[in-house]
Amino acid sequence: METTKGAGGLETAGKIHSDNQKPKKRWKKPVFWTMGIVFTLLLAALIFVNAYTVRSLPETEGEVSLKGLSSSVEVLRDEYGVPHIEADTLHDLFMAQGYVQAQDRLFQMELARRQASGRLSEVVGEATVEQDRYFRTLGLRRAAEKSLAVYPEETIELLEAFADGVNAYMESEPLPPEFAMMAIDPAPWTPLDSLTIGKYMAFDLGGHWERQAFHYYLLENFPEEEAYELFSGYPEGAPTVLADAEGLDMEKSFADAVIPHELNGSNNWVVSGSRTASGAPVLADDPHLGMATPSIWYQMNLRAPDYEVSGVIFAGIPGIILGHNPSIAWGVTNVGPDVQQLYMEKRNPDNPRPLKN
Repeated sequence: METTKGAGGLETAGKIHSDNQKPKKRWKKPVFWTMGIVFTLLLAALIFVNAYTVRSLPETEGEVSLKGLSSSVEVLRDEYGVPHIEADTLHDLFMAQGYVQAQDRLFQMELARRQASGRLSEVVGEATVEQDRYFRTLGLRRAAEKSLAVYPEETIELLEAFADGVNAYMESEPLPPEFAMMAIDPAPWTPLDSLTIGKYMAFDLGGHWERQAFHYYLLENFPEEEAYELFSGYPEGAPTVLADAEGLDMEKSFADAVIPHELNGSNNWVVSGSRTASGAPVLADDPHLGMATPSIWYQMNLRAPDYEVSGVIFAGIPGIILGHNPSIAWGVTNVGPDVQQLYMEKRNPDNPRPLKN
């Protein structure tokens, strides 16, 4: 203890602390309170985000009432999440397929139809303007409109049933959170949307016009004899129009063109039943399409009277494109047919007026 005299002459006493006996720091309590509040807020935010995202997950149990079905449809999901749909009519089957696809892949479907139609920039912004300009010029949606006009009535009915199923989901269930994040208010699904996505896949597996552009480049920059050494095979004496568009800058003209991946394609093989243990043939089909999340493929099993098929399809399109029924299995491979033509266009010097919209 230490004794000192105060101002009035009274003796006062106080403790003298050693370095190892300092008073408790008062800042600890506010820090702990702050940390507790921050942790509570983070936990609340996590719970909210989880609840918000989980609410849009597909309903895999219970019953859902869909206006337009003629009878009950059963949807079972196996241990891998693959939906198995059984209905009494083809209309109900494809309507249920549209609903189930939308449950799992609606956002992917939305972006797919926008990409193929040249409307991504409406929700993405300037980053996709050139891409949209390209696809609007290419006119996949216009081509789909022409195709729709010549489809048989029964096919139109199934496309409409599929679209009705997609729209039933959009009207009755919470949209996936991606729609809110990108401020997208999706328009109703239509048969034209499905066909446009199909046209995009045809474009993606085409990719031959750039070879024609390369041929033109060779003729413009090398002696004809050397250029033809790098040409692909062409019947002798057949006409060519590659040199008709003189003066065009190929590199500049196609700088912003969308080029399908050079390794797009596929392969497949089959083993005869005479060479297998089961006595049945074995088919392996390997389409080389791009890696994506979610996958470009959507696996399903569809069953109705006189209709049973299992396999994969592109999200946004009804039916099955690769798969099997009770009797046979089938696949596809891209054999590289010449399905594209390249035309060089220049303004008419006698009519310099801008093109009308």
